[in-house]
Amino acid sequence: MRRFIQSNHRLIELILLSILIPQCNSSNNLRRHIQWHQIEHEPTSFSQVENTICYIFGFISMILALSILCHNERKNAITEYRLEEAKKLCTSVNSLEVNPNTNNQLIHINGLSQTSDLIVDAAFGLTLKDCVKLVRTVEMYIWVVTYTENEDGTTSASFSQEWSTDFSENCGSCKNDKTKLIVEQETQINKNVHIGAYLMSKSLALQTNANQSIVMTNNNAQVAANFYGYSRGFENFEPNGKYLYFEQNKGTLTINDLRVSFNYSKTGPTTVVSQQNNDSFTSFVVHDKFDETVARDINFDQMQFSFVNCCCCCCKFFRAIDHPLTEIDWIFDSILTQNQAFQKKINYDTCVALIKRILAYLIMGFSFSLLFYPNSWVVSLSHLVGYFLDSLTGYVYILASFIITIPINLLIIGCVWLRYQPKQGIAFIVFSALIGVAIFYYILRQS
Repeated sequence: MRRFIQSNHRLIELILLSILIPQCNSSNNLRRHIQWHQIEHEPTSFSQVENTICYIFGFISMILALSILCHNERKNAITEYRLEEAKKLCTSVNSLEVNPNTNNQLIHINGLSQTSDLIVDAAFGLTLKDCVKLVRTVEMYIWVVTYTENEDGTTSASFSQEWSTDFSENCGSCKNDKTKLIVEQETQINKNVHIGAYLMSKSLALQTNANQSIVMTNNNAQVAANFYGYSRGFENFEPNGKYLYFEQNKGTLTINDLRVSFNYSKTGPTTVVSQQNNDSFTSFVVHDKFDETVARDINFDQMQFSFVNCCCCCCKFFRAIDHPLTEIDWIFDSILTQNQAFQKKINYDTCVALIKRILAYLIMGFSFSLLFYPNSWVVSLSHLVGYFLDSLTGYVYILASFIITIPINLLIIGCVWLRYQPKQGIAFIVFSALIGVAIFYYILRQS
């Protein structure tokens, strides 16, 4: 044997090398694979910062979405209930004669609004008949500052010249002269407009749509020049379409120039839903089982804040702008039946609620995509959902996050409605459960 080894020493060395080299390569590959796996799964400082940012923005977006959704659904549920109850209380009466039996009650009337009085604006030589409301709009050509945020986080200001109804004094080195604002904005109301035997109230007249414009003439310009005089540096009064220009330099647009326009609402087909006050109207104040909670929302400044009753500052904002229906004092510029008038309001409120519902859903979907991104907590909470999301990338991952959000949104809507209108709340919860089960089985099949 020793002779064989000595005689074949070179051959044995080659055989051993051929066996050891692949083993060394395999061990090196295994070592590199282990090191790569450790590097990939070892949390670097960058990934930790990235995950923290995702958590923070996701949490803030979630709070915002919940605030919008909860307050919107709460408002919608209470408003829908109040509209249904008000419709039952409302009485449709003949507009040609005042009904004393319905005094201080919610009534519905329709007919042609009429007036024999004129609305006059002596400063511009305007006299209008068959007019309910006249709106004078005054604009000034001023410097306007616009702030923009740069990529480096700094803020830069840019100045531009434009027509504006709001005077601004703070424009840096650019100065606007308020002494040139010699014309005031004004709204005139015709106090003697009747719908049959009923007198239109001021609150109803103010709600009319001033969608008719007045074309300015040389006569209007001359009357304005005589009324205001050639003072404060205005040398020319120029009519142009619906505008009357107050020019400091004739034919040249100059800073602090003015322009005035007029819009008005006409008498004609009218429908009113309001509380009868003898031969006129006043706002119908809604009183029901939700009075206490709605009053608390309206007086939200007096509420004691805590984490329990207000988890974030945006709750105050949304409750302030989204309080439910409290009064009924409606006017429409067309002939509508009682059912049509209430349905028009219901349709409008439903449309607004749907827009806010979609907005809340989009924000919540965005927040879930951020919260699911570092999905280690999702895996610990639910291995099935966590590993399913981990297998997705790019737009497919974002789409999956938005789809998973659907039953959660519906569940929140159902829980809110359950308190105010149980039947609708149960329907939303059941629908949420069906969609949730369908998504669960889909994920189960994919896994």
